[in-house]
Amino acid sequence: MLISDMFDVLSFALMICSIAIVGCQRIVTAIRILALQSFILGGVAIATAYRTHVTELYGIAFLTILLKGIIIPWILHFTMRKIGLYRQTEKVFSREWSILISTALLIVGYSAIYRLGLNDTYIEKQYLPISIAILLIGLFVMMTHKKAVMQGIGLIVMENGLFLTALSMTYGMPSLVEIGVFFDVVVAVVLISTLTRRMEQMFQSTNTDQLRRLKG
Repeated sequence: MLISDMFDVLSFALMICSIAIVGCQRIVTAIRILALQSFILGGVAIATAYRTHVTELYGIAFLTILLKGIIIPWILHFTMRKIGLYRQTEKVFSREWSILISTALLIVGYSAIYRLGLNDTYIEKQYLPISIAILLIGLFVMMTHKKAVMQGIGLIVMENGLFLTALSMTYGMPSLVEIGVFFDVVVAVVLISTLTRRMEQMFQSTNTDQLRRLKG
């Protein structure tokens, strides 16, 4: 397979994963798709490193797979085991409307980049519209899901979009910045996990609407 064909396959897979997360009915399935998306993102970093000869990207790809593909999904799975593995997602829109809106966000990503005229290089042309769409879809997940874990998943999806934007525009940020961002995300996920378990203990629910009861 040519490297250009590999970019095509990986970009299509990232797009499908983003829409699949929006359409998930079970939180556990969403966590597994998030892990798959992170593995694919690591593959994008490896393919970009091979094409551009930026060797630092191999290390960033390793961290992406380790932290976002293994450790963060494990933390979320651990949280779900503590509160019940079969929790359903709760969202503002129905599954069909959510998929339709996320598809529209994908079109917005392509339209925005086309209007800005930034698609000069092959990598930008391939990934920049998708990165913008992933960013918007992550924000959509955070805004429309009521379960704290799903909002955490939306945060990771947004970060994946930001990472892909940096990768397509500048072949990644400096390593120290990337490492700092990765560990910030891990800390955020740990806090969300802790908050979710505390909410379950206090309210027997992880719906963030319950937080209104904390008002004095």
